[in-house]
Amino acid sequence: MDTKRCTGCSRCLPLESFPNAGKRGKEPTCFMCTNDARRLRTPLPAIKRDPALIRINNTFNLWHGPVSRTPLRIAA
Repeated sequence: MDTKRCTGCSRCLPLESFPNAGKRGKEPTCFMCTNDARRLRTPLPAIKRDPALIRINNTFNLWHGPVSRTPLRIAA
């Protein structure tokens, strides 16, 4: 079984893990690195505002009063 080193993740992988590049043979990056790069380029969908969740978050965050700006290690 022939292996090739990926230029993105530096792993030795079998040739089946690399996409074809036509006459050039195989691409220098593996399928996993190509998919990761594609996922990083696509923007995330907008989050829908949920009034009930906002109210729960606000109630939870204000349960103990306003936040103190002193570091926690001073209290220890």
